[in-house]
Amino acid sequence: IKTFLSLWAVASLRLVILRSTRMPPAKVKIEKIKDERTRQNTYHKRKGGLIKKAMELSLMCECEISLVMRSAPTKTSKEGQVTAYCSKDLAEMLRDTLVQLPRSVFHNEDYNRFSKVR
Repeated sequence: IKTFLSLWAVASLRLVILRSTRMPPAKVKIEKIKDERTRQNTYHKRKGGLIKKAMELSLMCECEISLVMRSAPTKTSKEGQVTAYCSKDLAEMLRDTLVQLPRSVFHNEDYNRFSKVR
């Protein structure tokens, strides 16, 4: 039993050391992805993450969120596909936005305002 426990302790220690010495994920350079397939895969993965974050923010902070995305044109969709998430009725939220224009509208040129590295 002592041998088994000591082997288990050594195996556990190795596991802890392996876990603690992992490399952090590489930083992704934010620029256009040249390969079309990789770009589409990245869009679909990040789209899901963005929608999840919007839902979380809406639920946690009781705020209204509207998110509308149009993918880049593809072979099957010449104009790109539109995806929307809205924490309440989308049409109602769009009408409200037209009545009360947003205080801030952000564009890709504003990216540096939100990135940690300046």
